[in-house]
Amino acid sequence: MKAKFNVRSIVLLGLLTAVVALFSLTPIGSFPIGPLSITLNIIPIAIAAIALGPLGGLILGLVFGLFSFMQCFGIGVLSGMGAATLEISPSLTFIQRVVPRALDGLLVGLIFSGLSRIGSKKVVSIATSIVSGIVLIGLFLSAMLLICYDKEGKYSMSAGMYKFITSGLPITLTLLGVFAAGFVLMYIFVTKKDFSPTQLSCGVAGFFAAILNTIFFMGALVILFNHTSFGLDSKYTFRIDSGIIANISEDKTHEVTVTSDHKGVIIDNALIFTVDDTAEAPSAMATADTVKYKLSAAGKTKLNGATLNGEAIKGGSCKFETANADIRGLSDGKYTVKIYKKFNYINKLRNGKSILLFIITAVGINALFEMVISTFFSAAIGTALFKSKLIKQSEKKDS
Repeated sequence: MKAKFNVRSIVLLGLLTAVVALFSLTPIGSFPIGPLSITLNIIPIAIAAIALGPLGGLILGLVFGLFSFMQCFGIGVLSGMGAATLEISPSLTFIQRVVPRALDGLLVGLIFSGLSRIGSKKVVSIATSIVSGIVLIGLFLSAMLLICYDKEGKYSMSAGMYKFITSGLPITLTLLGVFAAGFVLMYIFVTKKDFSPTQLSCGVAGFFAAILNTIFFMGALVILFNHTSFGLDSKYTFRIDSGIIANISEDKTHEVTVTSDHKGVIIDNALIFTVDDTAEAPSAMATADTVKYKLSAAGKTKLNGATLNGEAIKGGSCKFETANADIRGLSDGKYTVKIYKKFNYINKLRNGKSILLFIITAVGINALFEMVISTFFSAAIGTALFKSKLIKQSEKKDS
């Protein structure tokens, strides 16, 4: 089904873009759960793919991706994960935030278009039943996790639940049984109701909008950030008054102090930088996994006129890769120093869990919620568009 971008299509695209903006810039469109957030933006993507075809889905996916990237900077609802990956690599974060959403919209449009052309209620009913089986598996695993939740456990689940999830054949047979139950129940339901193939295709498109978003987004996260890289370890703020360090923020993770003459900053017994000559120079230096530091001016404070190891600082920040840096000429005001260390972001996110357990505990419930709401609302809104003749009904072939 090809999209025809007439005035009506452009107006619908504009309205859906406004919905994405509303969901992205206000709290009503996302619900944080752990390191991830449940998003409602997959719904307008599905609707664009249904009503405007693959190109419409692609455009809305790009819009969603751009807003998602903006959230990494705190524009709208701040993304904690996005802020963390932004510290590692802005360019990789842009790719991980935008490309999966664009692919999601494009493929959902192709899926809906393909199902609509089939026109056979039997075939589309089978596709709908497969979706139901997958959703029921997600519901089953999420329910098991909630029932067997262990607050103190390493995997946030009881020993029995952990043994069951990692049991191999027993868990496989159980999930196949759950899938079969969901498939049969949905097939009986849709074949007894007077749903058109197009209406059923809307629900399937909504499901794929959610599941592909999760697969592409998390897949890109693992591919792009599952390596040793630079990550933000700690951040401190301090003030300069009359050429000396007035105070510095505390940190529960690291011991942070200033030298007795208030001219140097010491973190974990390592002299990180000085703002003037100081008599104190702790023997211990920064740990080997520290790769760089970044000093930034906060608020209206500027770094103009300051020097780093004898060289003039250009711009609003400066970076240095060795401790005991000599910084001179800082004007009175507030500053921020960030310390970056080598680490694997995915390993940190998993916190020792296997991939399977990470998916179930961190991704599963979020993905399940998104699949359910996207499938339901896409089917409902798609039906309304269908009845309003904004979606052309495929010829009923049957069975």
